[in-house]
Parts: sequence; C-alpha cells; structure tokens
Amino acid sequence: MASPADTPPESASPSSSSSGPHPAHITSKLQNTPPSSPFWSLEFFPPKTSQGSSNLLSRIARMSSDLRPSWLNVTWGAGGTTEGKSLSLAGSCVHGAWEGETINGEPLTEWQGGLDVCLHLTCTNVEKQSLDQTLRTARKLNIRNILALRGDPPRGEEYWIASDSQFQLATDLVRYIRQEHGDFFCVGVAAYPEGHCDSIERDVARDVQHLKLKQEAGAQFIITQLFYDVDVFVQWYKQCREAGITIPILPGIMPIQNYQSFRRMTNLCKATVPEEVLLALEPIRFDDAAVKDYGVQLAIRIIARLYLETDIRGFHLCTLNLEKSVRRVLQGLGWVRDEQPTRSFEEGLGKGPVAKVKAIEGMKARAAAINGESSRSEPIDYRTATQGALQRATSKTSQALYSPAIPPDGDATAHTIGNASHLTPDYVQNTATTSASSTSWDEFPNGRYGDARSPAFGEIDGYGVSLKVPPQDALRLWGTPVEEDDISLIFSKYLLARLACIPWCDAPIFDETLAIRNWLLALNLPKKAKSSSSSSSSSLSGRGWWTVGSQPAVDGVPSSDPTYGFGPRDGGGYVYQKAFVEIFVDEADKEWIREKIEQEGEGRLSFFAGNRKGDYESNLSLGDVDAVTWGVFPGKEIAQPTIIEEESFKAWRDEAFEIWGEWEMLFAKETKTRGLLRGVGEGKWLVTVVHHDFKDPTALWRFLGCEEHLPTDEDVARLEQVWA
Repeated sequence: MASPADTPPESASPSSSSSGPHPAHITSKLQNTPPSSPFWSLEFFPPKTSQGSSNLLSRIARMSSDLRPSWLNVTWGAGGTTEGKSLSLAGSCVHGAWEGETINGEPLTEWQGGLDVCLHLTCTNVEKQSLDQTLRTARKLNIRNILALRGDPPRGEEYWIASDSQFQLATDLVRYIRQEHGDFFCVGVAAYPEGHCDSIERDVARDVQHLKLKQEAGAQFIITQLFYDVDVFVQWYKQCREAGITIPILPGIMPIQNYQSFRRMTNLCKATVPEEVLLALEPIRFDDAAVKDYGVQLAIRIIARLYLETDIRGFHLCTLNLEKSVRRVLQGLGWVRDEQPTRSFEEGLGKGPVAKVKAIEGMKARAAAINGESSRSEPIDYRTATQGALQRATSKTSQALYSPAIPPDGDATAHTIGNASHLTPDYVQNTATTSASSTSWDEFPNGRYGDARSPAFGEIDGYGVSLKVPPQDALRLWGTPVEEDDISLIFSKYLLARLACIPWCDAPIFDETLAIRNWLLALNLPKKAKSSSSSSSSSLSGRGWWTVGSQPAVDGVPSSDPTYGFGPRDGGGYVYQKAFVEIFVDEADKEWIREKIEQEGEGRLSFFAGNRKGDYESNLSLGDVDAVTWGVFPGKEIAQPTIIEEESFKAWRDEAFEIWGEWEMLFAKETKTRGLLRGVGEGKWLVTVVHHDFKDPTALWRFLGCEEHLPTDEDVARLEQVWA
C-alpha cells in the first residue's frame, strides 16, 4: 500500500487555488445540512506507539461508519512535536485504509475509502520554510480543512519573540494561508468562551474582538475550547453574534473520561466547572466507570441544551482516541441508532473482500447520511429525540444517584504520572478478548501502564507532553533548583504531601504509597545529609534517586479492600501486585543496578532502562510482558490491568525526558536552574525495576540498598514538621 504522502496531489502548486468551495470543505458540508439536523465532528490525536496507530485507524473506520461524523479532526502536538504523526494520521484518514487495492477487479477510490479531515496547525516557533512545507504536504494529501492555531508561546523568555515575525498570532496564520493557497483550504480558528487561558486577567470582551479579527482575516468557522458551564457559553455565544461574528461556531465537547484528567484539563484551560458537577463527581472520583457514566450524561445535557436553546447545530466531540463514551453520547441523544458496532477495517482486511465490501457499504451509508440522504425508512425527529434525551440525562446526573466508591489502586501506583484506574465489572468481563475490533477493549485502564496497543495509551488528555500545571504555578511549587539535591528535596516533599504535584504527576499520592513511603524516601532524599530539624543534630540522607512510579507488593488481598481493591466490589475476587519502581539515576547507578541484577537477581527481577538519546536496555527477551498487577475473580479470566513491556516503556521514556525539557524551558537562558535541568535531562537514565516475589513486601527495597538510608517514622514526622 502506498504511503499517503506519495499519493499524487490534485494540485500541489502553492500558488494555485481551487475555483471555489470544495465538497470536502467544512463550510460546504454545513451549507448542505438541513437546518434542523445536527451534525458533529470527531477529534483524534496521533497515538504514541505504532500498534496504537494501527488500531486507531481501525477504530476511526468503525466509528465513522457507525456514528457518521461530518468530518474528522487530527490534532497537532505542542510545538509541532507530532508533525509527522499528525500528517500521517490525517493522510491515512483522507485516503482510506485500502487505497490502491481492488475489489472484483475494480480499484477502490478515495471516496469509497476516505474521510474528510480538518488538520490542526500551530504557528508558534515556526519558520516560514517549515510552514510552507507542511502546507504543501497537506495539499498533496488532499487535506482540505485547517484549524489555524497560535499554539503555546515558548517558555524561558521574558518576552515572546516569534521565530518568524510574520507569525505571531493565529490571525497571521489565517491571513498567510489565504494569501498563499487561496481557497484550497477551508480555514477555521479556535475560540475561548471563558477568555484565553494564557491571559493573567481574562477579558472575554477583548477576546471576542480578537475573534472577530480572525474572521476578518479569512477564518470560515470556529471551534471552541472545552467547557462545562452551558450558561457561560450561551452568554459568550450571544456576545459573539452581537459583535458581528457570523461564521459558524462549533462548541468543543469533551465527555469526562477520568477524574484526574478532567481536573487537569479544566485547570489548564481555566474552565469553569459548575458546583453541581463537582459535587456529583466527588463521591465517585475513584470509580472510573461511574465517572465515565456521569461524563456521558453530562455531555448529553450540554449538547441537548445548546441544540434546544440556541441555533447551534454542529458539535465538535473530543474522543481522546476512545470510542465508548462518544458512541453513548450520540446514541443517548437519539441522533444515531443504538446498534451493534460494525466490523472494523482491520478485521475486514483479515477476512477477505466480502468483509471489505460490507465495510465500504457502511462508509457509503455514512456519506449518504452526511449529504442529507437516508437509508432508514423512518427519519429521526431530532427535536423530539433531543428533548427526551435532556430529560433523561438531567435525571441521571442528579447528585443523589452517585454514591462513594472504593478507592482504586490508581495505576497500580499511588505515585506516578497517568492513572491506569481500577477495573470495573465491564472490564473484567471483557479482558478475555482484547481484540482491536472490540469497541471497549481498552476503555479500562486508561494510563501508561495499560496496553500499548491502545490508541489511547499514555496520557489520557492526548494533548502531548506538558508540566500539567500553568507555568506560574510550576514556579511557585518547585522554585528554582540550582543543584541536584534541590531536586531531591522536591521529590521528597511530594512524598510527604508537602507539594501537591511534581512535573511527572499532577495528583497527590494515594493511600497505597503510604505502605512504602519510607522506602521511597530512602531513594529520593539527597545524597548529602540534610538536617531533619532546625534544632536537631540528627540528619537524613538518601540515594538521591528520583522516583516517578512505584507500587508495593500485595499478596491476595480481597478485591473489596479500600486501598488495593479493584473490580466488582462484592465479586469475591483477590488482588495481587509485584513491587516495582521507576527512577531517574546517573549512568553509574544504572550500571550498578544492572550488574547487581545479573549477579544476584536469580531471575527474580526485571529491568528496563533508557535515556534521552534513545538508548534502551533490558534483561527481558523481545516481546516479553511483565504483568505487575492482576486480579482473580469468580467465573472470570485473570485480569491483568497493569503491564510493563518494551514498547510502553520506550514511549514513556521519551515522554519522561521531554518533561525535563518542559521544566527547563520555564527559566531564562544562562540561568543556573536551566543549566541544571538541561544537564539532568541529558545525563540521567530512566530505570524500571520489577521484583517478582510478591510474597516478600520488602524484597525490592532491600535489593536496591534502601535499608541503610531508611528513615524511621519519627524521622518522617520531624521532616513533616520542618516542611509544613
């Protein structure tokens, strides 16, 4: 199969433009949609792993056939970090999974296999030459829609100086695309209903005027940032129309998938969350299934209110590369039929031409629906369906319906980035068949310790590497370290709950970390002795290693256990965990760990190591997988929610070292702190060690030499007082 980038362009000359609106343009689609008919787009991001990318294409094909979006959106990573992956994903969507193949001697055309795409594009830190190359590639791929974004301003400078003075704002990008490419692209822009999150003093009226300037520069549609307060959005929408903004506005809807990611995203975007939503989520925050259910009903409420109370008919749905919630939202609204999902493209490719024809028929049905045709004998009464959906969703999101859930084992850590979440009965039931054709095989867990084959593997927000907190908060929390011991203190204070987060984890530690907290302090405390109190002569020191992931060993605790339990609360199951730890260490310490495992490990320890340069070491064979958390439930296959293997480790290694770079960029050039963080990122190794003897709770920590540095409970109490 030819690469999409090799596909001959319809017209690759930048100076040329199409003669007018193209059927693939978003504006053309909106003009052809009946006034009362709702329409929607689905947003995806480039997965972190090759297996995830392959499975995402299968998922996109199935969701497009079943849910019938008008187009797809493909995101662009912060600073253009996903440029190649974003273009590849967008090109694959446009040209279809079977471009170049034939059925019954007839070649498959782009229309039969392809989907219309809107590619996100930023101009932050971009040179004109690079931008021109990206736009030429987009033309070659026949991508017809661009969402023009400014992107995040670079950190580490007192003033933002654009790489090219021609591109400082999204307005500049819109104007340039129009100037160079005419109407080949339909160009959209972003909007911020509650004010731009980068602004210290948020001024909605000012932002509305900036949005109008984007329209005047040639923007043809608007997609908004996520929001959860409908009243605030409606007021902003009215302001836009009163200000003379006439182009279509599509609300950005992100169903809540996970409590931690929801809080992170709303904090980063500074989105208002109604008190009733927070109250409803509080008692269920540890129950991913309940949070996901609530998120579906809340999204239905938001969309239904906007459809019924305004003239808005189009909605932009952020999938986070997951399928189930978006499917349930559209089915709950009554806008798509509640049917079994179609077979996936991937499954069809394995079953021969008959399956391919069936899948193509589904794609044709989708296209017919988008064009206002219907293969159904009874058309949908959208207003009546939406009114009923609003009543049901309002009832289901009543706070009284939600009761407290047992805390999860997190991502099998209380102290890591990402949250694998505890299992639900639905997940346990579906674990036996984790095929890419199942709509929900990867809905749980949702973290970097999940299955690397999942399109959603890694950070659940899908928006690339970040510090998880705004720059001003990061500076307040972590200060200005100038030596490695300062960094050790940051990690140690986090373990004692004196810091709310670290760059690799935006959540406080969970209860299960308390069981190994003293061992972790022995690893994280500075190598130099630090006085444990201002008046005491006693001192504490550690190995000066920095832990970003860990879990204690657990030997068959009931699945109902409030600290370690997961799965059905009353299911009579048992939970097991192997102890593991993820640490940043010097190369010499990495070698010490590796040699000690080789000489003394006796096959009881697994080892993964990598650095910023991409080097990788392990004592596992290619394809081996370490299951470090599993559950045994009556009548069910053994559930393995937490795994560590080569592909997932490499993806996390790359992200972990990028976070060092993000932290570094908070500081101006030539400062000691920036130099320290750069040196750490370039010199450290990320090492994961797993101990397989889950019956010995201290085996891993003794093996790593923690005993000589182990603080007593009295030592910890003194530290807590000093750092209060």
